[in-house]
Amino acid sequence: FCERNFDAAERLYDAAILSAKTHKFVNEQALSNELAGHFYLDTGRKIKSVNYFMRAFENYTEWGAVAKAASLTKYFEIGDAA
Repeated sequence: FCERNFDAAERLYDAAILSAKTHKFVNEQALSNELAGHFYLDTGRKIKSVNYFMRAFENYTEWGAVAKAASLTKYFEIGDAA
């Protein structure tokens, strides 16, 4: 999204998440959701970012990366502050 093509970035983040889910790569699904969360946060869409961070939390937890999942909880309150 460096080129400010936000529509394409959104589609590609969602495509990466769907592909990881389809192929049962939970770790890649978690990472894709986390990065999408940062994308939405950086582009000012705080409430939408929280949804992606929550999905990343669920994916990391399912994968067994509990400490990584816990590190995302700070982003859950962003939606309340929006």
